[in-house]
Amino acid sequence: MATKAELITRLEEITAQEDVESAAEAVEGVKEAYEALVAASLQQEHHDGSPEGEPMEVGSEAPDGGPIAIESAQLTDEEDKRFKQLLDLFNQRVNDIRRKKQKEENENLEAKKAIMEELKTLIAGEENIGSAFQRFADLQEKWKTIGPVPQQHYRDLQNDYSHLRDEFFYHIRIYKELRDHDLRKNTALKQALISDVESLAQKDNVKELEHGVREYQEKWHAIGPVLREEWETIRDRFSTATRTIYDKVHEHYRLRRAEHETNLAAKQALVDKVKAVTDQLNDTATKEWKTLTDQVLEYQNAWKQIGFATKKDNERIWKEFRAACNVFFDAKKAHFDKLKDLYKDVRDKKQALVEEALKLKDSTEWRQTADKLKHLQQQWKEAGSAGPRDENRLWSKFREACDHFFQNRKATFEKLDAEQAVNAQAKEALITEIEAFVPSGDRNKDVEALKAFSARWMDSGRVSPKLYDAFSARYRAALDKHYGQLKLEGDERRRMQFQDRMDEMKAGPDGKFMLEKESRFVKRKIEELESEMRSMERNMGMFNFKSASGEAMKKDMEKKIEKLARDVERLKGQHRELLKELR
Repeated sequence: MATKAELITRLEEITAQEDVESAAEAVEGVKEAYEALVAASLQQEHHDGSPEGEPMEVGSEAPDGGPIAIESAQLTDEEDKRFKQLLDLFNQRVNDIRRKKQKEENENLEAKKAIMEELKTLIAGEENIGSAFQRFADLQEKWKTIGPVPQQHYRDLQNDYSHLRDEFFYHIRIYKELRDHDLRKNTALKQALISDVESLAQKDNVKELEHGVREYQEKWHAIGPVLREEWETIRDRFSTATRTIYDKVHEHYRLRRAEHETNLAAKQALVDKVKAVTDQLNDTATKEWKTLTDQVLEYQNAWKQIGFATKKDNERIWKEFRAACNVFFDAKKAHFDKLKDLYKDVRDKKQALVEEALKLKDSTEWRQTADKLKHLQQQWKEAGSAGPRDENRLWSKFREACDHFFQNRKATFEKLDAEQAVNAQAKEALITEIEAFVPSGDRNKDVEALKAFSARWMDSGRVSPKLYDAFSARYRAALDKHYGQLKLEGDERRRMQFQDRMDEMKAGPDGKFMLEKESRFVKRKIEELESEMRSMERNMGMFNFKSASGEAMKKDMEKKIEKLARDVERLKGQHRELLKELR
């Protein structure tokens, strides 16, 4: 297919020709090719602007693939403007030539009518054969030089002229030998011409038929009179032959008009179908847009196959179809633009979830991290879709991070299971040994023995969470029993119990988490006791303790404050120990 530049060059060459009439058909061919390029370009631009990732795809004129009249098309680049300029200049030349030709033809018509009036006078009044023949020859030569007349007057004028010319030869007595010779010669010429016209009538090319019949009619009228006895036969044969051609031409244009009417009806039906689709666009679900788009595209493809409608309606029906398609594709674009905004918000949320998951994927804090990842997974489900373009990509990254953590945890736990089975046997044996321990009676020695049990408990490793609580309960019960038998002081016993509890937490699953939890608990307890102390101190300032009962109340409150202060100091010591273990 030729490019725009090639077609412009071709148009420049054609319009430079002097013979405008012969160039008109070539110009029309170049114009149709150029209009087809414009339509194809618009179609490509429209489909490329559409979202469906997006389909066609949206938002400009929806072309039908048929030529768009360059006179009414929007000129988008310099090539279109240049082509339009050349076409306008050529059309101006054609119009000027036609106006000039019309004027000349009208003048020629009047001139030929004057010749015919003079010829009538010559036929009616001239008696001198020599001078009459000479004047007739002059008039005939003048007639030939005048030029064409308006087409609607041509046939009647030529018929009248031919009849007058025949009348001249019939009424003016010329030399019989010359007259008979010319008549026989003209008869043979017209018979040959009739054969040519009859052969032309067998052809199917309408342009060739129209051009050929006009050319043969010109030749017919230029030949001159025929033998009187042959005149009617020759006239009827020629009239029949030309009428056959004109009937064929007229039938062609009648069928063409009927085809255009049929095409117009088919195109109107497609316009109605597209409008019916656009009328049902309210609250259209996203999944339904593809089905509706396929329908509209199917209608556009059907439009391309139809061809031209009638000349007066073709541009109008195309604008209606294009407008209906634009309504649909504009609505589709607005729908998916709104979806894109929604997808963007979800995409940003899920991108943040992916980044959080990537930060956690190498963590070894199994329980806390597992809980966090499960929470992230729940957030992922609640976020909705990030759109077909990004959802799978983000999900792959998110799932990869989660799978990485859980696979590492699984591998670690499988390794720990074997170790914990051995540790469980060791703890079982140690608890049995503690339960069977008999104090020696030497308090210091027994305390050291119990501490040794605690140290061995710490070194015995971790066990399965399913077994830990039972082991821990038996271990604490056994130690508490022995410590109770030693009758330790309250502070010392609490200190040792706290140390055992801290050792137990370190040895348990998620030891660091349990220590952090205990640290937070102790800190809150300190804050509560300190708040209680301040409250009691404020209350003491509000009471009158001068009476005996008031003095007793004061001493009781002071004891409570002292006890709270000791508890705060003890808890602060525990908190420092916990922080030390966490470092």
